[in-house]
Amino acid sequence: MELSKLSFGLAVTASFICGAVAMSLFQSGQQQPHTYQRQFVEEQIVQAPEQQATAIAPVINKQVAEVNSDSSVADSKSELEQQIAELKLQVENQQAVIASYRSSAIPPQQIDSHLDELYTLLEEQSRDEAWAYQVETAMSDFLIMADLPVQPQLSVSTCKSSVCQFKLLQPEDVDDLPSHYWRNMTDKMMEQSWWKQFKFTSTTSSDDSLTIIASTQ
Repeated sequence: MELSKLSFGLAVTASFICGAVAMSLFQSGQQQPHTYQRQFVEEQIVQAPEQQATAIAPVINKQVAEVNSDSSVADSKSELEQQIAELKLQVENQQAVIASYRSSAIPPQQIDSHLDELYTLLEEQSRDEAWAYQVETAMSDFLIMADLPVQPQLSVSTCKSSVCQFKLLQPEDVDDLPSHYWRNMTDKMMEQSWWKQFKFTSTTSSDDSLTIIASTQ
């Protein structure tokens, strides 16, 4: 299609030039003396292509621009199709992750039952001193070293052999905690390598406190 446009433009140019030359010959035969006729015709033959080329140049340039524009549109379409394919792949991957979470999710009834079991274990389990001390120290260090806008007060820190319970309180000298403070803090806590040993965690929060129970089982 692009070549046809260029061919058509060149054909129009050639026809226009031929017409101009013929008209010049006709006019020169009527108006110019015979001795100047050949010179005049030769000048018109030389000048007409240049004049008509100048006149037709914008048309040809426009057609070339349209060809380049069509190429750009084709390239943009190809890039867009590639981006759409990549987005579809990302959506499929996210759907697979969601389906995996749903299949492994614990129903609410089982969660409540499991929490009761953990609190029972926390009361009945004997303390593994080495492990318990290591986890309790890691929690204390995290609260000190983490980049938190406010350092909470650790009021309860109890570990046995597989279960731990922590309770954090809003400091007495702080009137209000920042928005989403407890959630942001737990998100950072769960990124810690020492915390990833826990297979089950449950958090209960209010405006001024957060209770955590976690188990390696």
